[in-house]
Amino acid sequence: MDFTETQSIKLIRATIKARGAELRQQFPLLKYKNWIGLSILCFAIMGMIITASLYLDGLISGWLCVPVIAVFASLLHELEHDLIHWQYFKRHKFMHHLMMLLVWLFRPTAINPWVRRRLHLLHHKTSGTSADIEEKGIGNGMAYGPLRFFIMFDTLTGNLVKVMLKDKNGKRFNHVIKIMLVNFPLPLICAFIWYSFLGIHLLDLMRQLFDFQWVWSEGLIQALPLLQPWIIMVILPAYLRSCCLNFISSSMHYYGDVKSLMQQTQVLNAWYLWPLQLFCFNFGSTHGIHHFVVSEPFYIRQFTAHTAHKIMKEQGVRFNDLETFRRANRFDRDASIITHNEFTGV
Repeated sequence: MDFTETQSIKLIRATIKARGAELRQQFPLLKYKNWIGLSILCFAIMGMIITASLYLDGLISGWLCVPVIAVFASLLHELEHDLIHWQYFKRHKFMHHLMMLLVWLFRPTAINPWVRRRLHLLHHKTSGTSADIEEKGIGNGMAYGPLRFFIMFDTLTGNLVKVMLKDKNGKRFNHVIKIMLVNFPLPLICAFIWYSFLGIHLLDLMRQLFDFQWVWSEGLIQALPLLQPWIIMVILPAYLRSCCLNFISSSMHYYGDVKSLMQQTQVLNAWYLWPLQLFCFNFGSTHGIHHFVVSEPFYIRQFTAHTAHKIMKEQGVRFNDLETFRRANRFDRDASIITHNEFTGV
């Protein structure tokens, strides 16, 4: 990193921190971040419960239930990210870990947040390199194709498929065990329910199309009506949210030839990305700010974004670099898609 780049980073950080301090002077309530975080947690959970109740009572359709719950869940993801950085109740461990547990229980397809803390802090130290397990786990650096899109939709099953296709025989078992452990138990349960649901309906469709003689057990017939609400209220919102987040996150982070903080991320805030941003709380626009100033809660970044984007653009941070899709997320503008055998991280 040369002197000019170092000065740019210092200037960006100073500008973002100054704007955050100014906001706290204007709005003293922002100083009570523990209670703000707890209030957002309660608001999101209540929103999810009320939406699910309206669906169960037949007052809203599944088509509305799924995206609304996904939006509330995006708040919980941002809270988890802040909790990973010890933003809330750092001195009150019981409340801190209770919040960690709740954001996991209401986003059950996500990996264990205590495990994710280790992976995410490593991400900040090694962002854009082969040691960045977190970003590799959501497809970053891979060519955009069926496998990458599958991983972005379902990181658990997608990474298991990736290991089976790309790992050497001697490493497959260990990597499968690691993936299962970091996804134990909630994501494993959700994946079992989701793929069982798909399998049952696929077999039923095959039976109708090809006139198979297939009879479901009485227990399964009784369980199916209970399974569908779970899919609508829990599984589909979780996959919708995580797919949007994984697409935005893996596309805004550079990978493979990153040499400095200035090269780790770009800003994705083009208007046509809003359908995706809606389900990951404007992540593409604001997460790059977090890489420069880690200590700010997610809701502060929404208010400082205008100022942060101005100074980031002036200092050379890229905005809406859509060529990243051609380059498999390489920072170098002349990089071409590379076929990798390195994507074996959990």
